[in-house]
Order: sequence, then C-alpha cells, then structure tokens
Amino acid sequence: MFCFRSVFFQISLPPSGPYKCWLGSHFTNATFPRYYHNISSELARNGRPPNPRAGTQIYSRYVPSLDKMFTMHALSIEDDADTFSEWMNNDRVAEFWNMKGDKDSVHLPYLNTLDGDKHVVTVIGSLDNEQFLYAELYYVTEDHLAPFTDGAGPYDRGFHLLVGNERLRGPHIVRAWLTSIVHCLFLQDWRTQYIFLEPRADNEKLIGYLLQHGFEKLKEFDFPHKRAALMRIDRDAFFKVGPAQ
Repeated sequence: MFCFRSVFFQISLPPSGPYKCWLGSHFTNATFPRYYHNISSELARNGRPPNPRAGTQIYSRYVPSLDKMFTMHALSIEDDADTFSEWMNNDRVAEFWNMKGDKDSVHLPYLNTLDGDKHVVTVIGSLDNEQFLYAELYYVTEDHLAPFTDGAGPYDRGFHLLVGNERLRGPHIVRAWLTSIVHCLFLQDWRTQYIFLEPRADNEKLIGYLLQHGFEKLKEFDFPHKRAALMRIDRDAFFKVGPAQ
C-alpha cells in the first residue's frame, strides 16, 4: 500500500489510535483529500465552515525538526486579551501593527470587533503549550485586500500575523509556523485554492521567508496606510511538498 505525499498531507480524518490528524473536529468541509482532476465548479457545495468557538483548538502538528507540538486555538478574549495586549506593546511588533496602547481602551474594542466578524478567525499559536503567535485568518473576498488580487475565489484565504514571544523567534521556527498555518487553511476547506499575504513591501525578511516556502510575489501595490507586496501560494504546489518537517 502507498499514498502520494500530496494526498497524505491533505488527510484530516482521525487515524486509528488516540491522536487526531491536524485539524480539530470543528471543521466538516475537510473530510477528503483533493487530488488534481478536471471538475465543473458547479459541483462545488456552497457555504463555509462556521467560525470555531473561543478557546477551541483548531490545529495541531508535531514538528520533527523542533521536537515540539505546534498548536493553534481560537482566541478567547477572556483568556487571551492580556497576552494580546502585551504583544501589541512590544516595540518590534508595534513597528508593523501600530497598535500600542491600553488594553481596555484600544485592544479590547479591537478584539470585540473581530469577534463579531464572520470573515475572520483570531487565533493564538503555541509550541509545546508556550504561546508565541497571534494571527487573523480571513477570507480574502471580504477583506480590504480583495480588489488587489485580480480574482480571488470565495474560499481563498489570507492571514495577518505577529510573533510576540521573543524566546520563540528565528528562521527554524518561522518555517514551522508558516507552513503549518498554510497547511491548516488548506485543510479547513478543500475548495481553498490560494492563500494570499500582503506584507509591507519593505519587510524583506518576511518576504524572503515566504519565497523560500513556496509563495510567489505577484506585484507591489499601495494601501492607504502602506505599500504592500502581494504574495500567493497555490494549493497543489503546497501539497507537493507539504508542511516543513
């Protein structure tokens, strides 16, 4: 018996034994792996999976090169707001997010607004239960990025991200979380064909990481608040390699 690598990393069903394959049980559109073939788009089912409840684990994967478990859970305002506020007041993070300020007057209103937005899911990422990462996973067609993508599909995704824990930084960790988040988003819905990012055009370090791990740079463009680089990764290309080991 054999399994194509490109199919193996799309499997999201629980295998035999006590461990689940990557996704939590919340996602119901992630049942079957996708293998390239021609099919009418009219056969695709409508609808997206609902946003997970606060605190729900949405992804987990053992990363052999780190000998650590990477996990993500849906942000809980009650449990995670202090961590979020601490990270936003980090000088390195503030350079790109520009959200320094008080938790009650700045950060809680921001998180509450996102909590009511069905096109985005806020998450906290951890390595062996040590929190280090905040991300906003969104649907591109309802995001301010949409007009610049030249035709993103209704299931295509993107994410904004920061690493707030200074202990868990570096290229070896970037490759783990970057490819794991992409893996998670592609697994959540087989209809997701592309994942887009729009880092600041002068963020050469992040753009370099993205290029190393399968993203292509499509163009540069201007938001009202920044000049951005449009980065994109294709589902089929990603699964030929899979998440970093």
